[in-house]
Amino acid sequence: MSLRLRLVVLVATLTTVVLGGLGLVLASALRGWTDEVVDAELTRRADVLIHEAHYDDGHLELDDDDDLATRGLPFRIEREDGALLLGSETWPATEGTTLGFKSLESRNGAPVRVWSQRFVPRGTQQSLVLRVAAPLTAFAQLSERFRNGLLLSLALAAVLSVLGATALAHGFLTPLRRLSREVEHLEARKLEGRLDTRGLDPELGRFALAFNELLTRVAEVMAGQRDFVGRASHALRTPLTSILTQAEVALRRERTEAEYRAALESIAHATRDAARLSDGLLALTRADSMTAGAQEAVSLPTLAVELERLFRPRAEVAGLAWETAVPDGLTVHATHARLREVLDALLDNAIRYTPRGGTVRFTARAEGPRVLLEVTDTGPGIAPEEREQVFERFFRGKAAETSGQPGSGLGLSLVKALVAAEGGELAVAGPPGTRVTIALSAAPRDRPQLQSTS
Repeated sequence: MSLRLRLVVLVATLTTVVLGGLGLVLASALRGWTDEVVDAELTRRADVLIHEAHYDDGHLELDDDDDLATRGLPFRIEREDGALLLGSETWPATEGTTLGFKSLESRNGAPVRVWSQRFVPRGTQQSLVLRVAAPLTAFAQLSERFRNGLLLSLALAAVLSVLGATALAHGFLTPLRRLSREVEHLEARKLEGRLDTRGLDPELGRFALAFNELLTRVAEVMAGQRDFVGRASHALRTPLTSILTQAEVALRRERTEAEYRAALESIAHATRDAARLSDGLLALTRADSMTAGAQEAVSLPTLAVELERLFRPRAEVAGLAWETAVPDGLTVHATHARLREVLDALLDNAIRYTPRGGTVRFTARAEGPRVLLEVTDTGPGIAPEEREQVFERFFRGKAAETSGQPGSGLGLSLVKALVAAEGGELAVAGPPGTRVTIALSAAPRDRPQLQSTS
């Protein structure tokens, strides 16, 4: 069912229900008013008859009997057993000695209202039953006319509501159709167009603005993906070209075993670079889609022992001092494997880029509801103007380029993605040296915030 048809049906249904409910309320009020008017007249007439009824010489009579017969309502005075003493012999069928108000039908089928009560007339101690009736024909006709008018009004209201809802739907859907046409003309590759928000209602205007913001974010993501693909292709081209060149040169003529070995070593070196770059790209792609995993309370002193066992020998071989400062009992809420991967990458960078005689340090401390992990080195550091770019994919700063150390520029990008997946924050400071700080939650639901500092 289309939106236009649903809107028309909804408005027509609501209009019919509201008017129908109002009609039922009015009909009920009319019936109540009718009963009140008739019942008041019946009780008034009954009071007159009770006042006029008396026994004379053993016969029940009424004062001003002729006048009452001409101006009054039909009535009967009966004994308790139902025997008629006075009044109309033509009477609606009653149910025994039922007292109070009751709606009945007369013998000709016309509706009547009857009031029955006991009383003791003057001149006797015998209890009798007085019944007074009032015809409801006029009120029934009024009710019938009201019901017919209500049905006609409902039918007319339903027609008018359908017409009004159609016009309303047309006016409401016109800007939506305009926005739909604009969306259809957007080019998926460029995403340069934006929805025109002029003349829109506030609600549709907010929707169009939100959609335009979404297009901007999508365009930024697509531009980033194109840039990423371009950089990845460029990064892979160098080792692949080296492999192809070495193989072609080796195959041009017969060579000695030493020359073949040298060519194969060059090919193996370029292949390792390509494999390392490919692994980095795969790891980065997986990290981009990560969410918080099976987090647990990780003991940082235990983690520090693991890191020292792995990296202290490497630091000593590189001529570096290794330092660790982690308080006893300090824990952080994180995924153990991811945290190890992050710290492994940071410590590997620190050892590779720090000159001999320097120091590599791993520390941790509690700060309110979060825990700060820091990897510090005394290397060349990251220039302030490069600090915002250092987490970009394939970016290598001047210090890294001049160090002669191999690298693809993906390490810190992967670290940032892994820390984000853990709900943490990452900051870089320096020079002198480089200090990378990771803020993680000490408890499961905390979301720490950390700003880069110099």
